[in-house]
Amino acid sequence: MRGLCATWPVVTAAARGAQALADYMLHYDAGRKAITYLGKPEEKGRYFYSADMRGFNFERREIGIAKVMAKLLEIVGDTDAMGIYAGAGSSTDLFPGFSDANTMPLLDDTVPPLIWIGNGASIAPHYDAADNIAVTVSGQRRFTLFPPAQVANLYVGPIEFTMAGQPASMVDPVAPDLERFPKYKDAMEQALFANMQPGDAIYIPALWWHTVQSTGPFNMLVNYWWGNDTIGSGIEVLVHAMLNIRDLPEHQKAAWRDLFEHYVFSGDADTLTGHLPSHVHGVLGEASAQRNAHIIEFLKASLARS
Repeated sequence: MRGLCATWPVVTAAARGAQALADYMLHYDAGRKAITYLGKPEEKGRYFYSADMRGFNFERREIGIAKVMAKLLEIVGDTDAMGIYAGAGSSTDLFPGFSDANTMPLLDDTVPPLIWIGNGASIAPHYDAADNIAVTVSGQRRFTLFPPAQVANLYVGPIEFTMAGQPASMVDPVAPDLERFPKYKDAMEQALFANMQPGDAIYIPALWWHTVQSTGPFNMLVNYWWGNDTIGSGIEVLVHAMLNIRDLPEHQKAAWRDLFEHYVFSGDADTLTGHLPSHVHGVLGEASAQRNAHIIEFLKASLARS
């Protein structure tokens, strides 16, 4: 969405340079700390696992956002500088009043923006569980998007040991090793690309894999996540299915596939409960706080007996 937010005051400030952007943001600074990732210069902005996959190649700290911006200004022009990436900070907490001055025309004010500030970075392909609109404020960003069906070609890493919550591809998107990850070529053939300038916005549907490369010494992105009203991330369902279904004989897995299709993917209320009296709908009932609470209690009791 070219130029969707080009008239934002923060975009105008960023056009005057890094110092002007920092001054603008400090006007709203609440003096709080942000989760900040610090990378070694030799990593060239790639935030990823360590070589032995027993840890990560960056350090995670909580740092005052004013200090983050001061450090970024200090190292502007240093091509051998460390990587700095303060991400997913709530504008309501970090910069109260920012969203009132810089409004997203496509969403209402019930969807608060998150702020991302740093220097050059390369983020591994991953997905978010919510719909997303992201706006480039300063610097440039290149987004690469993969449809959910490409998951088998992305060589996804661990589920329970991740860098930021969601599993991520093991492929370096800047320099993919196609000998080690040959199916990644197939994923790239289905990929969509967007090169973004300040003021541009992009919509990323929930569960679409995406990688981001940002350039520039003082980058800022604002994003909005919405529509993820589920309990948990969905990963728990997958993991539980791995425990109970994945290793069954093929004919049993086929039967479970039919059950999932009936109860989860295609069943409507009439099909599931039209033949039953309302007092026994239970977990099959239509979405409500009461039904959700009932499902949670059912799961708790079932898992407690395992």
